[in-house]
Amino acid sequence: MKTNQSQNSDTSSPPTHTACAGSIRAAIWESEDQTHGIQHKILVSRLFKQDGSWQRGRSFYGDELAALVEATAKAQRWIHHRRRQLGMPSPPEQVVR
Repeated sequence: MKTNQSQNSDTSSPPTHTACAGSIRAAIWESEDQTHGIQHKILVSRLFKQDGSWQRGRSFYGDELAALVEATAKAQRWIHHRRRQLGMPSPPEQVVR
């Protein structure tokens, strides 16, 4: 699939995992540094077709919020599972208000 998204140095390599819900994608990159150990970065985007080619947007319509929540929840579950695979402690649960 061809996309017209500019990529920065953090996302120049393929993601470690991608969690999807409808047209929403939560791409996850895993990296390690000496200060923080293994970290996960997430880039959430919306796929859409414009003029015959696939595009990625970083803004979302109101009717896409359920898919946005689902994709990020899947990403969170994958990261939690991955941390357990690596023998890392789970971060404290975050409360959303």
